[in-house]
Amino acid sequence: MLDPDRFDPAAHVAAAAPAVGLALDAARQARVAAAFALVARIAAPALAVPLTEADEPAPVYRP
Repeated sequence: MLDPDRFDPAAHVAAAAPAVGLALDAARQARVAAAFALVARIAAPALAVPLTEADEPAPVYRP
């Protein structure tokens, strides 16, 4: 589970960017890391909900 207090977005960006072929300068890495930190904080409550194998996703609306 993601712990937003222990997640290091700068380290994640530094490791992931080259792995997917992105060359980011230091300023852009900092902006991307800031965005990841925000996403982690926003997602934390949803990720904290315990799920079991019996839980089902919401149905997809098809008009």
